[in-house]
Amino acid sequence: MVVSPGALGYALTSVIGAIPVEIFAGRHYGTIFGTLMLAAIGGGAAGPWMTGLLYDATGRYTLAFWIAIGCCGLSALAIWLAAPPRVRAVAGRVDQPTVG
Repeated sequence: MVVSPGALGYALTSVIGAIPVEIFAGRHYGTIFGTLMLAAIGGGAAGPWMTGLLYDATGRYTLAFWIAIGCCGLSALAIWLAAPPRVRAVAGRVDQPTVG
């Protein structure tokens, strides 16, 4: 229980602002990021409650843990699908060759 939140949850905090700004940079980024954070906070509130219900129903945390793993996979898939098809040019770095 100590390792999984650190590896699966808190590791995301370092990129929680960087991923959406790469995908949705622009005039409406504040609204998009605010909506994203509202959803994240809602999930953070509903997750323990739903886990408690699942524990009460089954007597184990296994199902809740697998649901959390599935949500992590779904999140990674959503980021991959929302990513721009090519790398954006960054000011001052346009003339340099790309790696790959």
